Amino acid sequence: MHDEDGRVAELDTLDHELDPTGADVDALRAELAQLRTALTRRPVIDMAKGAIMALTRCDEDTAFRQLSQVSQTHNVKLYDLATALLADLRRQDGAETAGADQRDVDRLVQRNWTRR
Repeated sequence: MHDEDGRVAELDTLDHELDPTGADVDALRAELAQLRTALTRRPVIDMAKGAIMALTRCDEDTAFRQLSQVSQTHNVKLYDLATALLADLRRQDGAETAGADQRDVDRLVQRNWTRR
């Protein structure tokens, strides 16, 4: 099959490789959703790393390892731990109230990073 320019049309092959009505579109949508989530969460994790660096006077890699280790040890998502750390640093004398799950994460933060 040839197209208007005389080149071999690859449309049949492309249609076969990428089914725009099927699983490929679903997979691309799922990947897009994951990428969007990562883009919104990355700055929070980066800010938490910066806070750890300031609190413990360590480099970026060490701060990330500390954050990751606490996250894995206590089965808390990295983003949730980073959010709790930043919230704890913003909290003034317990002025904000937190739910039970948040208090658990806050205790992890308090045990692992002390304010200086």
